[in-house]
Amino acid sequence: MSLRYFGTDGIRGVALRTPLTLEEVSRWGAAWAQVARAAGVKRLVMGWDPRSSSGPMSEAFIMGVGLGLKVLILGMAPTPAVAWTVAKLSAEGEKTWGLMISASHNPPEDNGLKGFNELGEKLEEDQERAIETAFDALPEPTTISVPAAHLDLQPYLAHLGGIDLPADFGVVIDCAHGATAETAQELFRGAGIHWIGVPPDGPSINVGVGSTHLNALSAAVVARGAQLGIAFDGDGDRCLLVDGQGDLVDGDQMMWLLAQDRQACGDAPPGVVGTVMTNGGLAQALAQAGIPFVRTPVGDKFLLREMARRGWDLAAEASGHLIQKRVGPSGDGMAAALGILRALLHRPANRRWAWTFRPWPQRLVNVVARDRRPVEACLDLVSAMAAIDARWGDGVRQVIRWSGTEPKLRLMVEAQESAWVDQALLELEAAARRDLALA
Repeated sequence: MSLRYFGTDGIRGVALRTPLTLEEVSRWGAAWAQVARAAGVKRLVMGWDPRSSSGPMSEAFIMGVGLGLKVLILGMAPTPAVAWTVAKLSAEGEKTWGLMISASHNPPEDNGLKGFNELGEKLEEDQERAIETAFDALPEPTTISVPAAHLDLQPYLAHLGGIDLPADFGVVIDCAHGATAETAQELFRGAGIHWIGVPPDGPSINVGVGSTHLNALSAAVVARGAQLGIAFDGDGDRCLLVDGQGDLVDGDQMMWLLAQDRQACGDAPPGVVGTVMTNGGLAQALAQAGIPFVRTPVGDKFLLREMARRGWDLAAEASGHLIQKRVGPSGDGMAAALGILRALLHRPANRRWAWTFRPWPQRLVNVVARDRRPVEACLDLVSAMAAIDARWGDGVRQVIRWSGTEPKLRLMVEAQESAWVDQALLELEAAARRDLALA
């Protein structure tokens, strides 16, 4: 049975509208508490980003939880801080879950609920389904005002460690007016740092700044002659970079740098997990370096499952979501940025590895459509995909999927020849539009 409310990254939508009205958020709190108690959970760690709706939603959720769980509040915090704190507290004693109120990289008017289990990882589908079932069965809950304990972010920040950059190393850091806008300034220190996307500000979160809007960062890097630019998203679970020319360095390139750095230190990763969207150039570069690589569906829960199954500790999505299990249980933009900076600054002079691999040509087209027909039911699209396979075989890779958070059908094509990419996308988009009555 498919999920009704949960997508690939929790429950997300326009804040204070169904299914995220304050009354419904309170019901979600009651449903979460009911399922958590049944799983033996005693405590819930809560954090949120600075969106204007996050405060009211947090209050409504806590009132819905009532006396069902002890609530521990981190307050405004990056998502990975919630995940790390949950894992730490669970390991130390009572079983603890986590809840982050955020819509990540989405615009200010959106918000969402992200749940974490006792490992600090996203909830499994059966847990999400149980919460949905409880939510649908609950009447409007009787809200109870209960005291909540407050937690300190300092243990998490001390765990990451921070970095002191040389004065002549120019870096521009964009915090998207989000959850990292205060904490990042404690971790990244140096006279050569220039900040944008600060302070935290709900109405400005992700507006023209952050990892989904890199133009401001690129312009600032070029204007200041900086060596690097770093952009976090609204809740800090991912980051992207731009180089000294203002060009994108995506999550695939960042993973290649981290993997090479570990290999050069005599600590080669046993393998790297990517997704169906990972560039073929990274897979090729890792293979040439003798580092195994596998793909999963899009979504960090799939990355984490594959990492656990294989005992590997590195995973990445091109969007800038990097998981380093040695550092924390979930994707962490600040941890990824710290790792990149340490690799760049501290490598010995005799260390030889490439800053980037040569990516294969890849393009993504989004077809916006409210009518979410299953891909297999889009007959023209299925036929076009088969024709492309017959024409180019392994020379072209296609990934067709619905976004888990937006009403978009994503058409991705990758090939060693850019002309093949362009032609295949023309055929796929035309077929998708016919199937979705958009032509």
